[in-house]
Amino acid sequence: MPRTTLQERDFDVEFRAVTKKFGLVTAVDDVSFSILKGSFHSFLGPSGCGKTSSLRLIGGFEQPDAGEILVNNKSVVGVPPYRRQVNMVFQHYALFPHMDVATNVGYGLRQQRPRLSNKEIQQRVGDALALVRLSGYDRRRTWELSGGQQQRVALARALINKPTVLLLDEPLAALDRKLRKDMQVELKTLQREVGITFVFVTHDQEEALSMSDHIAVMRDGRIVQEGSPTELYHYPLDRYVAGFIGQSNFIAGKVIETGNQVAIRTPEGVVLRAPPSPKAKPLLPGESAVLALRPERIQLSTPEEKLPRVYPGYIAQSTFLGDQTEYHIRTETAEGSGVGALMVRTSSANSHFAPGEPVHLSWEENSGLVLLDD
Repeated sequence: MPRTTLQERDFDVEFRAVTKKFGLVTAVDDVSFSILKGSFHSFLGPSGCGKTSSLRLIGGFEQPDAGEILVNNKSVVGVPPYRRQVNMVFQHYALFPHMDVATNVGYGLRQQRPRLSNKEIQQRVGDALALVRLSGYDRRRTWELSGGQQQRVALARALINKPTVLLLDEPLAALDRKLRKDMQVELKTLQREVGITFVFVTHDQEEALSMSDHIAVMRDGRIVQEGSPTELYHYPLDRYVAGFIGQSNFIAGKVIETGNQVAIRTPEGVVLRAPPSPKAKPLLPGESAVLALRPERIQLSTPEEKLPRVYPGYIAQSTFLGDQTEYHIRTETAEGSGVGALMVRTSSANSHFAPGEPVHLSWEENSGLVLLDD
């Protein structure tokens, strides 16, 4: 009996040195990765980074120029989309306006050969609609539905064939903010219920952080860093990843000391220290680097409080966000480092600073990371 390897047991999708070019543009550049069975995997990055091209390669809508693509441990290079164990939810849903909800959802089943009985199709359509909480909507026309309901119809249509992998190409982009946040919760809940591998493409860091088990951050056709949302948030590889996963303040300088604590000197001569990222290669003296500080890691105090190791500044702007207040603070520490103002977020219950008011900023040395200024 052939021996089953760990790789064959655990992965639903694999890229092995995959490259895809469109004319002179390399959209996917020698990319390799593996997606665990039953996981929620996201590709995150700006427009043109290669995330949608990667998704289309998995789906069979594009073919690679080099490398190998595996779905469910089988090579799918040259295999058309309709012969892959993959379905896709498009950004604009691609529903048929002349069909009602039930006919849209059951469309894929009616294309199967040998053809299923009408009774079985009706049963599976009902089950799919119940799964996305649209029972009773069978005879509605798609144009009678809200954006969120249309998205659920698209999900039901994609899931009804029981694919190994479900591909989602920015499906929340057209929804308003509140509905988008509601659908983030529903998508993650649905993925856990059905146990199917979801591969999600987005440029929205909040979507990726809130839903994903694993995130691949892309840039110029390559994966810059991948890992869990927690890992990417706390241990970014460089400035690019830190800026794409959550919000950060960046104070630029030159590396003057290395080791467990890295010291940089800003253009104003201020020396700042913090640990390096454990995911990055060691920094070298003289290299350009940044101290990355999350807004929630900076403490604000009044000049009268006399705390140690503080940096003076003043409130340039104050924005009430409900449970938090966001301050933009001008300070000489960051003035020549390409930073307009440092951003700080504090609990609104403890926020009492007004624009123009002088303040002191402080943070623990281990609160930030010194990263390569890439």
